[in-house]
Order: sequence, then C-alpha cells, then structure tokens
Amino acid sequence: MIPTLIVLGFLAFGVAIVAFATRHRGPGAAPAPLDPQTGWNDPITPANVSTSEDPFAHAPQMAVVDPVRTTEPHA
Repeated sequence: MIPTLIVLGFLAFGVAIVAFATRHRGPGAAPAPLDPQTGWNDPITPANVSTSEDPFAHAPQMAVVDPVRTTEPHA
C-alpha cells in the first residue's frame, strides 16, 4: 500500500509541475520580448578581415619540439 501511495504522490507532483509550467498568465503579465537582438548567432569574423583571406596565412611557423628527446643522448 505504501509504494502505491508513493507512486501516486510522485504522479501528483509531476502533474503539478506540468500545470505550473504551462499555466496561462493573466492580462497583467508582462509580454516576453520578441527579438532581443543579443547577437548570439552573429558570425565571429573580425570587421577588418574579409572572409576569403586566411588571417593566419602570414603567421610565423611554429618550431617542432620532440617531447621524448629533450636532451642530447649520452655517449
């Protein structure tokens, strides 16, 4: 009997959460902004670089370092 009451309590709690989340607000509620213009989906290209030019095309080459052999071998 107790497990049945626990399950019914969880179901009632779930229904209450869904009813609270989907309730209709009255006419005094503030409307949500339609388009806040935050720019979260704007492209991330800099303004002074065209999209066809690679910004790292003229960068100096990195030196390749062997992580295993950092010292001279012993003779």
